[in-house]
Amino acid sequence: MLRWLSLALVLATNVAAFTDTPSPKPKEPSDAPSQCQARAWVRAPDMVPGEVIAGDVKIKLSGQCTDAESFTLGLRYKEKVFWKLRCSDSERPQLTYNWTVSNSDLFRVGPFQNFGSPDYNETEWRAYENSVQNKDLWSMHEEERIAFEIKSLLADAGRTDPLSRNFTTRFGVLVPNTNYPPGLDCRVGFMSAGGETDMISSESIYEYFVEIGFSNGTTSEIPAGMTSFTPFYLSTENKAPSINVSLSQAPARHSGFNMKPSKPSVDRLRSNYTIEVSFPEGAHVYQNSSVNIMAVVHRTGYTNRTDIPVELCALSANGIEWHSQELQNRSLPFTPFIKALVPSVVSVQHQRLSQIPHPVPQSPCREINFAATPAHLPHESHIFSASSEPLLLSLYVDHDAVPDFSMYYQKLGHRVKLNLYIKPDPSEALDNEFEKIQREKQIVDADEFDWVPWTPMQTRPRSLFGDANLLSVIPAQKQGAVRSMPVHYLSDKARQPVFVDSSDIADLRLMLPEERDLIAPVTQPSIKMFAKGEELPRRYFAGTDMSRPIYVGDTWVKKVLPMIAEGQRERDTVDHLFVVQ
Repeated sequence: MLRWLSLALVLATNVAAFTDTPSPKPKEPSDAPSQCQARAWVRAPDMVPGEVIAGDVKIKLSGQCTDAESFTLGLRYKEKVFWKLRCSDSERPQLTYNWTVSNSDLFRVGPFQNFGSPDYNETEWRAYENSVQNKDLWSMHEEERIAFEIKSLLADAGRTDPLSRNFTTRFGVLVPNTNYPPGLDCRVGFMSAGGETDMISSESIYEYFVEIGFSNGTTSEIPAGMTSFTPFYLSTENKAPSINVSLSQAPARHSGFNMKPSKPSVDRLRSNYTIEVSFPEGAHVYQNSSVNIMAVVHRTGYTNRTDIPVELCALSANGIEWHSQELQNRSLPFTPFIKALVPSVVSVQHQRLSQIPHPVPQSPCREINFAATPAHLPHESHIFSASSEPLLLSLYVDHDAVPDFSMYYQKLGHRVKLNLYIKPDPSEALDNEFEKIQREKQIVDADEFDWVPWTPMQTRPRSLFGDANLLSVIPAQKQGAVRSMPVHYLSDKARQPVFVDSSDIADLRLMLPEERDLIAPVTQPSIKMFAKGEELPRRYFAGTDMSRPIYVGDTWVKKVLPMIAEGQRERDTVDHLFVVQ
């Protein structure tokens, strides 16, 4: 115990050396001498609250690097929000053209084609273009929050002279019992929402980096890969009530690119549909697993209409609830594409069998069975309500689904998306020209039926959609001994990770979690506002280079775990397997 307390004091002293400023802002790295080139890599499992993880770092120098004097390993978590919003709805132009955002020019309209279309009106187009480019009509803002930034000196010329040009060492990270948000994989998805003019974007990243110090006092920061965090959740019983989901008309499809989107026709005789969704008592939703949901389709409509509900599909979708006051009541026209960072090899056993993941189960659709309309009811202008037989749908939640967790700028949650397909009544008004053409194709004389490539069964069904909150998604973690619920990272009691010497990892793991927590310092986050004209919708993951930054969790699972399985590492270097998702 005395040795552990002594170790805690030493670690606390080392932490203080790197946290002597109240707001840990990353130092702007200066350029390294042009003749010295450096690269860095980290292999480490994802962080888990209340644990100590072990990793390795490799630094490689090339060129003339005689001035390099020190290597320092760093780890930080930062998140940012960006928005560009129309100041007043009254000043919003009549939007009749498609519009794409350019990262190089946020107020540029285009690219625009189809100038030869009969719907094209140059005067209207120029007015719209000028409105978009008028910066006085927009509110634009970007801010960044650095939750923590920690560093550890790995080597310096005073201890090792000269520095190794191919340097490799091990390190440890003590993670306090504090829940941080899950890491998001912005290489394959992004978090944004925007309409034809407004744009809302958010990014976050856990990143390892290496600082190389030079004899002239300058430093150079080298990216070493991004990592992730696996929040811990205590299992709770689900007592979610059933939910009534209202449905909306799905966006119309068009053949080709039309400048003016068709407005849906108003047909007050159309049937109305709602879906009652319920979850089984005690159900939990985990990443990489399925959950059963019960659905009943309710229809209210005129008895002389023959629209028939055909099929109901349930899909898993991420959702965003924006917390910033200025972003409230902004409609989000589409569901953002968000994925959590998880190693591509799910488990050790799976890794031994194959590097290729098993086929992913799909969430199926179900046919809908409605009772027939009672024969005694009149067939003109009589409103009748009916309900389908209960449908049991198996909803699959992907292994990289983002767990429900409140972040600084948004709440990441999960929703179930419901698509209802309906065979329309022939008398229903058509939504657009494309549907009209498709409908006319179905009307053929009997003697012409064998001479056309389509059949009446090819009528494209009308689709309605809606969504509802899903139970909180729990990370695919192995539940160990009962632990206390971690502190939220925005709490005043939240603590930040701290680097530890690899030789102390085994002893630290023997300590009580409460004792380890005292070693980690209380967080001291900082917030940075970006000056007007310097805002960027994408700052952490700009461009299409998929090789940078690497995800260090993937490297650890594919390159380190096999060595552990083969007994090439000592017992005290083996990390707990539940840190691997």
